[in-house]
Amino acid sequence: MHITGNNKEGTEKKFTIVGLWGGFILKPPAALYPQLPEVEDLTMHLAQLARIRTAPHSLIRLKSGNLAYITSRMDRNKKGKLAMEDMCQLTERLTEDKYHGSYEQIGKTILRYSATPGLDLVNFFELVLFSFLTGNADMHLKNFSLLDQPGLGMTLSPAYDLVNTALVNPSDDEDLALTLNGKKKKLRKQDFVAAMNTLKVADKQQQNIFTKMQKALPQWEQQIDISFLSADFKEAYKAIIRERATRLR
Repeated sequence: MHITGNNKEGTEKKFTIVGLWGGFILKPPAALYPQLPEVEDLTMHLAQLARIRTAPHSLIRLKSGNLAYITSRMDRNKKGKLAMEDMCQLTERLTEDKYHGSYEQIGKTILRYSATPGLDLVNFFELVLFSFLTGNADMHLKNFSLLDQPGLGMTLSPAYDLVNTALVNPSDDEDLALTLNGKKKKLRKQDFVAAMNTLKVADKQQQNIFTKMQKALPQWEQQIDISFLSADFKEAYKAIIRERATRLR
């Protein structure tokens, strides 16, 4: 196994497991951030309820009794490696600059390189809006990628690394990791509309994106209630979503 780390608070060490298991990433509990595996697994489930494609994932119980998060690598299949380029690579930025950029810039990069640009742009903005609603201020340039789909080409990969950072790291007061309409804080619906207008997303598509998330809200609360989170974390997670949702009215 080898370990890869992240630089921003609210993220965790990752162990890449190769060989016997194929290609999986295991994220054990983090002492500084209680219930981090449970939060990530739940957030990925919430994305699925919003009909956002995600990487395969699960919780596993360690010998200690604690839960760890495990996900399969998307750049592997039975035939071998698949090309996968994250937005740091596609925008020619260094990894240490992954928090320097904007979501509009990612959108333009998708339009330039994706084999299905229109569809991927809509899917991208759905994920950005979802990240805002679920308190995720860690969706930086390396957390969006284009993945080679055999017979199709490079398209937006399923979502990965989804964490409610506002829950596990409340000292971070940013709404998003990158700028949207020139802002990272105090975002409202008009900021998402402005960003989508910059990328010429049709009004009807914009409305569909907002409606899709609105319809998922009741299901999210039900999923949170049956999750592995503590009672306090369940209520805090729901409170974050409710507060963000009010800003989109």
